[in-house]
Amino acid sequence: MDLTGEYEDRHFVVTRGDSRISVELARNKETVRLDRSNRFLIDDEDSPHPLAYLLTKPLKLGAYQGKGCFKFVLQEVTETDDDNVEERTADYYKHFPKVEPIDPKPDVNGKKVWL
Repeated sequence: MDLTGEYEDRHFVVTRGDSRISVELARNKETVRLDRSNRFLIDDEDSPHPLAYLLTKPLKLGAYQGKGCFKFVLQEVTETDDDNVEERTADYYKHFPKVEPIDPKPDVNGKKVWL
């Protein structure tokens, strides 16, 4: 469900867009751990730049005796350098640091070699 609207407060002079989505997920050992620190990359699989969302309202009241669904509200946020866009995983590089390519170094003959 799309919850697009407008957002304004006393810290900003202009009204700006507020794009939010609502997601329902089954309660399980993974979804019960989700909270306001979680971000997601959500978009069509062929989109080159998926949209990033932050979980802003973890509504976990829909479950009873360990079964049921959770309803989460997510707000669109800016993509970060920690996001792995190719794998559609937000904050991936916070847990798995990027491996930088090694620069070639000249050898004694002036040719480039890889270390």
